[in-house]
Amino acid sequence: MSIKLEYSTTAQCKLESVWQTFTEVDRWPEWSSLFAKASWIEGDPWQGGSKLLLEVSQPSAKVKATVSESAAPNRAVWSGHVMGVTIEHRFEFLAQADGGTLMQSKIELSGPATFFINGDMQKKGLEMFSQWFDSMKAQAEKIDTVAV
Repeated sequence: MSIKLEYSTTAQCKLESVWQTFTEVDRWPEWSSLFAKASWIEGDPWQGGSKLLLEVSQPSAKVKATVSESAAPNRAVWSGHVMGVTIEHRFEFLAQADGGTLMQSKIELSGPATFFINGDMQKKGLEMFSQWFDSMKAQAEKIDTVAV
């Protein structure tokens, strides 16, 4: 059994501004209560095989994520394991004809413990994630305004 959660939004700024903001991993906790801390622990950031430690606020957990794919400034994929759940998180950033950037996130949760992740938990998790993504979007738009 797997659970898929998806979210997308469009930032009114250049693709490069979205990527720049996304790659500021240590600032993720500023933008969302989802993260207590986020930091690189091994390898060059956003390179295949590099490792990221994500300390999630609620439920309190640490996820050691390994980057499996990265194609700046368009795509990044990482995966990790926590409490019997395997997480694969795909990020896509696509420049739009109007100068904006489509920001997409696809999370797939699999493993035996997904049985315990009910609809309410999925909804709360997606709400926390979308708040982070929307805050990241606002930061990217702010950067883009400053750069102009």
